[in-house]
Amino acid sequence: MFFRQCHALRAASKIIPAFIVLASYCLPFTQLSAAELVHLALDQNQGVYQLRLEIILDASPENVHKVVTDYVHIYRINPSIIDSEVLDTPDNSVIRVRTVINDCIMIFCKELHRVEEVRELESGDIYSLVVPELSNVKSGVTIWQIHPMGNRTRLIYILSLEPDFFVPPLIGTLVVKQKLKKEVLSSLDNIERIAQVHDSNIETSE
Repeated sequence: MFFRQCHALRAASKIIPAFIVLASYCLPFTQLSAAELVHLALDQNQGVYQLRLEIILDASPENVHKVVTDYVHIYRINPSIIDSEVLDTPDNSVIRVRTVINDCIMIFCKELHRVEEVRELESGDIYSLVVPELSNVKSGVTIWQIHPMGNRTRLIYILSLEPDFFVPPLIGTLVVKQKLKKEVLSSLDNIERIAQVHDSNIETSE
């Protein structure tokens, strides 16, 4: 009986949505060092998850930008990312980034392969678009808006993602949304922490 149950759980894990893969058990937002959450909205409509977050980070905008665009070391932001690389592309205005994410929620685990085309717009916004044929995600858009506030940074993060997986009733949309919220806030904590290290190195060298 035990082995039959394990087999059933492994089969069920194949239908976990991409958002579950993106999420890991993280520190609650109240443990973020000096960041100030200004606004957070998370919604789901017809299988598309949308998140908009505005936060003030205690780090310089130059180094926040450096951390966000360090695609080779993107795993430092999210430990669930087990592999990342920059792929060749014929268009010099686009950076194509491949990431592999492995994570679990409850007893279910899933591996997500995602390829995104990243552009830095004239406004300075960083815009990335999922390439569906190279990913197990139907669609996805991410926008980073980095605004200076002296030595601090006002960061606006916008995400829209449609996973290519069925959400089992056992998990439910609410659990997925809670996991996503924790994951994003934890990632922002890591961005702030790494950017602060860069800030400290600059101060030391001066």
